[in-house]
Amino acid sequence: MRGIESPHSPMAKITIRFFGPAIEMAGKDSMTLDVEAGATVGLLAGRLAEMFPGLGKALGIRLAVNRAYVALDHVLNDGDEIAVIPPVSGGAPEPSAFLTREVIEPAPHLARLSRNESGAMATFMGTVRAEAEEYRRLVGLEYAAYETMAAEQLEGVRQRALKSFAILDAIIVHRLGRLELGETSILVVVSAAHRADAFDACRWIVDTVKTDVPIWKKNLWTDGKAEWVDPTGS
Repeated sequence: MRGIESPHSPMAKITIRFFGPAIEMAGKDSMTLDVEAGATVGLLAGRLAEMFPGLGKALGIRLAVNRAYVALDHVLNDGDEIAVIPPVSGGAPEPSAFLTREVIEPAPHLARLSRNESGAMATFMGTVRAEAEEYRRLVGLEYAAYETMAAEQLEGVRQRALKSFAILDAIIVHRLGRLELGETSILVVVSAAHRADAFDACRWIVDTVKTDVPIWKKNLWTDGKAEWVDPTGS
């Protein structure tokens, strides 16, 4: 991963300890790692997801630095001890509406909503499509959000859907950061006894997220320009 280590940059040596199910996902209980000075917890999380795909796909994994939970922009220092902590027994359940900077994989979310009483599962995946103007092409999108409010609003939309439609459950995941062509920006999964209810709720959730949740989209073009998308446009 670019930005976490370079042969020409000062390095910091950190110790990483894995706990509970994370030991099996990583195939070890501890390791040492050299990271570039100034690397953050967020960059380390991405590096670990690349090194250990099982960790990257797991939901609810948290990193603690020197026995304390920290923000993703926390800077790592030489000698730090990082604990990789899966959800604890009796802890909070996995969120069903949340923001992420990781690639969205639909399979785990479909599996979560699978149940015997469900006769239908409607899934919507919004993806970055290729666009072109007279002299330039779209190369990607960048999503930004008022994150605390947006996360609360996503769960609010989900709760409104559960009350307004005859559905069993729903999951909403929205991606932030830069996305390349073909990548998924939003995933909505709805489980219901009947397909009409699943379809109706899924469409309502997508439309409501677009109008109510403080998430903004920026077009990235081949000429190097970046432009915020007008939400009132088509």
